[in-house]
Amino acid sequence: MASRKKLSDVMNARKFVALPEDATAAAAAKKMLERQVGAVVVMNGPTLVGIVTERDFNFRLVAAGLDPATTTLSQIMTSDPKTFSPDTPVMTALETMQKRAYRHVPIEQDGQIVGIVSLRDIFLEVKRALEQDIEDSDQFIVGPDTTH
Repeated sequence: MASRKKLSDVMNARKFVALPEDATAAAAAKKMLERQVGAVVVMNGPTLVGIVTERDFNFRLVAAGLDPATTTLSQIMTSDPKTFSPDTPVMTALETMQKRAYRHVPIEQDGQIVGIVSLRDIFLEVKRALEQDIEDSDQFIVGPDTTH
């Protein structure tokens, strides 16, 4: 059930992208395309200083008429982003992300970024849990499916 899952169960540790704050928006966009991700965590050495999402590219770069080849991530990032720990319950993260209109949140453990979670990751987990609940209810009501 999704209410018992933790972010460590759904976060995307393999695909997260971290770049320095002086990286260009163009370089970040290329890296995001390569890795098929919707956000980049922005680092100053080992310290998280920001996050840049697809929305930031749209609103803070393109709509502002800035040049991606010369605009740095520090110019378009959301500074000091909220983070979650891997032990944060999925439903707690979902509620926080919904209230604050976040689509991506870095996962931090012992001062290190270890992954990122997106609303899509959480929705997929909730969907799986709902499907399992429906299957469990059906089996309880009508018995196990013996046609397979």
